[in-house]
Amino acid sequence: MNTKIRQKVRRGMLTVSLLLLPVTLYYFSPALSLQGAAAGVATGSVLVFAGLFLSALFLGRAFCGWACPLGGLQEHTARLQGRPVARRRIRWIKYLVWGPWFLMLVYLILQAGGFRRVQFSYQTWHGISAADPQGLVILLAVAALFFLPAVLVGRRASCHTLCWVAPFLIAGRAVRNFLAWPALRLSGQARTCRRCGICTGACPMSIDVQESLRAGGLETTDCILCGSCADACPSGSLRLVFHEGRPQ
Repeated sequence: MNTKIRQKVRRGMLTVSLLLLPVTLYYFSPALSLQGAAAGVATGSVLVFAGLFLSALFLGRAFCGWACPLGGLQEHTARLQGRPVARRRIRWIKYLVWGPWFLMLVYLILQAGGFRRVQFSYQTWHGISAADPQGLVILLAVAALFFLPAVLVGRRASCHTLCWVAPFLIAGRAVRNFLAWPALRLSGQARTCRRCGICTGACPMSIDVQESLRAGGLETTDCILCGSCADACPSGSLRLVFHEGRPQ
């Protein structure tokens, strides 16, 4: 696919996903996962989280780069505030969010004796999440939770600090890297790199792609496999490939 077209397609997919957030919000809800687990119900959000973990076995964090509604919100916000973030200093914060929640989820599932039924559209109105005033308030609160850090801190700041979905994808990617089966990955050739830094500037996750390529380690838990660096590279030194083997 033409590199310019690929990024237009990607941004278009993120925009569509963002516009659908009033419908899909509850399918990413950590709170409803807990509420359902306490009642022995496998909610849509639990199923989505499980599905995203499975997707990461082959696609890594591509969901974040291509289909996440709140990722789309932050990339649009980057037009206002595109400052890179010090990702290594803040990325651990999301595990403080995810860890206690996940332990509570497991505890509630065990307390309820496991899931007794599946209700994908749990607490929605005919499958629509923000269908009443309460849902709209929750929608605005979640949007603000991801919008404000992106404005105040920088590019996709909430992906590094607040996202409760990312750890599922990171865990799936870790399994894939251990087993080394074919999967989507970023590949590069350091010898053809011009050291222009364009790839680093294009990365929405503030990864120093040029330095990573020089050091021979493009694989990182922060990479969302969006292809922005590869599509911006003037020398074609970077590529998205579907390949087996250990990460570069």
